[in-house]
Amino acid sequence: MDESFVQGLVGGILNRHKDKVLDKNRIQTLMVEIAANIDVASQYTNVKGLVSDNPLSIEMWKGYANKSEADEKAYLEYWTCDLCGKNTHEIDYDYLVGTDHLECKLKEEEKYQKTKKEEVE
Repeated sequence: MDESFVQGLVGGILNRHKDKVLDKNRIQTLMVEIAANIDVASQYTNVKGLVSDNPLSIEMWKGYANKSEADEKAYLEYWTCDLCGKNTHEIDYDYLVGTDHLECKLKEEEKYQKTKKEEVE
């Protein structure tokens, strides 16, 4: 794996998170995501295979091979859509806005625009 590939991989991850607030939890998420993607990428000779794999798991998120019930609960609470309350831990990043479903965010924006339009009239 060459340096430019690693830079592209890390840059892609950082780019996906560029509009988000950089707090302690976001930094941990970034570290885990970068480490997991580099780990998986090192196992491939055909990099296109990375797209279909989801290297993130509770073990990577918490750094534990043996998870407790509290760890699993914390993991699922973190990966929960604030709008609908459903878990988002198995949703592809392309369909998430932070930890919320893209669909839920779009519906919320649609309601907001409709309300705003009604107020003007």
